[in-house]
Amino acid sequence: MKNEWKSITKGLAVGVALAIGAQVFAAWSEPTTAPPGGNPEAPINTSVTGQVKKGNLVLNFSNVAQNALLLPYGAMVIGDATPETAPGKLKVDVEGKTGSTQFCDENGVKCFTVENLCTQLPKLCK
Repeated sequence: MKNEWKSITKGLAVGVALAIGAQVFAAWSEPTTAPPGGNPEAPINTSVTGQVKKGNLVLNFSNVAQNALLLPYGAMVIGDATPETAPGKLKVDVEGKTGSTQFCDENGVKCFTVENLCTQLPKLCK
């Protein structure tokens, strides 16, 4: 009788182990494409190598920092394939229309709007 219980216990243990193994195997799914097709995109990293990002880049989305983008060196180019940003040239080069509610001096004072400018220089805004 004792040997029968040992056999039954061994059989149950093997059965449980097989059932758990089958569930683990069933949870794994084979990749749908051959490498590197299913790989995630590489993150932006801290290397000195230039990087290209195909999608949008959103900065400071949760508003945890005072500034969203800081460029302590170099220049910023927007929409211009041939920028004029060589040393001594433009620090910001924008190709196309820009918009702002106010235009200010470098200290953020002496600001004016387009309406203010048009009042002072009506020929400019015809």
